[in-house]
Amino acid sequence: MFAVIDLETTGGNINSERIIEIGIVLHDGKHKIGEYTTLINPEKEISGFISTFTGITNAMVKHAPKFVDVADTILELLEGKVIVAHNARFDYNFIKSEFRRINIPFIKKHICTVQLSKKIFPKIKSYSLGNICKDLGIDIDNRHRAFGDAAATALLLEQLIANDTNKIIKELLTDDIKKLYLPKNIPHKNIEVLPEEVGVYYLHDKDGNLLFVEKSKNIREHIFALYSIKPNEKSKQLLFNETYDISFELTGNELIAALIEKAAIKQYNPKYNKPIANSFYRYGLFSETDNNGFQKIFVKAVEEDENPLLKFSSKFKAEKMMHAILSNFRLEPTFKKIDTAIQYNQRMQETLAKYIFPHKNFFIIDTGRNGAEKSAIQIENGEYKGFGFFEPNYIQHPDKLKTTIKATNETFDNKKLIQNYIRKNAKYIELIAY
Repeated sequence: MFAVIDLETTGGNINSERIIEIGIVLHDGKHKIGEYTTLINPEKEISGFISTFTGITNAMVKHAPKFVDVADTILELLEGKVIVAHNARFDYNFIKSEFRRINIPFIKKHICTVQLSKKIFPKIKSYSLGNICKDLGIDIDNRHRAFGDAAATALLLEQLIANDTNKIIKELLTDDIKKLYLPKNIPHKNIEVLPEEVGVYYLHDKDGNLLFVEKSKNIREHIFALYSIKPNEKSKQLLFNETYDISFELTGNELIAALIEKAAIKQYNPKYNKPIANSFYRYGLFSETDNNGFQKIFVKAVEEDENPLLKFSSKFKAEKMMHAILSNFRLEPTFKKIDTAIQYNQRMQETLAKYIFPHKNFFIIDTGRNGAEKSAIQIENGEYKGFGFFEPNYIQHPDKLKTTIKATNETFDNKKLIQNYIRKNAKYIELIAY
């Protein structure tokens, strides 16, 4: 039994955008046996672009049910069904995200008609829903509306099943756990409970000692990929044979997962992880203004309580970075003769902004592990202090946020890791300075 699904949403990011319409066609592989569709109030504004694209306006969803109001109905419709969608990862992850907001775990078998079409109809030029339906003679009523696209996808599924001479779909429908090459000492129940969430997973030996730790966007998917083939490298074979248990920790976002992974490797030195080198940051890159009003950068040994722009384990590494900055961004002494101090200093500030935090003291507010929960990562005096989780309805002031932080005693530098995450996710995170 299949549930063919299509969604319309306020945008493409599952953490910040919401569903505005859902269409479901229930199918037994030969015929449609049921259907369901509804507009959904996304509890946020629908942009002009989305309204133009879908025809769904803010006025249309104003009095529509919220997702929480239809969640039980959707769960009942999907019970015992395999989810089918065109670009299934998008639709499946959006539905999972909506259930996550209301603290309902959601793991379903799902298959993608794009991927199936590439295997069953390999000669078709384009696999977009509109183009493949045109090539196969499938009419789409109400294009870019959820039910219209779901109904067309259901007809596409019928043709895929009818033309599946190599029994590709049958293979996809086989229990995924049965396909795995699991270590003989790991019970299937330990695999069944793995979540489709971002976090960190741990592999343990028979005594519970940590053998390996790794961050992941999707723990379940990552473990399934890990055990999808027999290990052939010697180190992987040894890890495979020594693994007796898998545990995991949900983090809500990739930054906290990366920070936890790094800390665990440093603290426990797992047998099959590459060790993190001990670094003593004895030198730093500093900045000051010279007598002519030009900002300059220089390298010197870091004294107690000093907070340089960047830290390095050796003078050589610090000077190498300084010369790279000066040469790559037109900040060498020659340019002080060409530019005014204002022009030069502006370019210097723009350059250094790539290497320093946006504030001296601030929190990075990101998604939490479930529901309305948020995460907070604290930076104080330019140093990573720790992370915590909180409910925004109860905690809003920075002083209260500090009480949620799990402090860390880490001695290694996470600045680059955190800076890269801020740049990559600037549209989806909030920075609270204090």
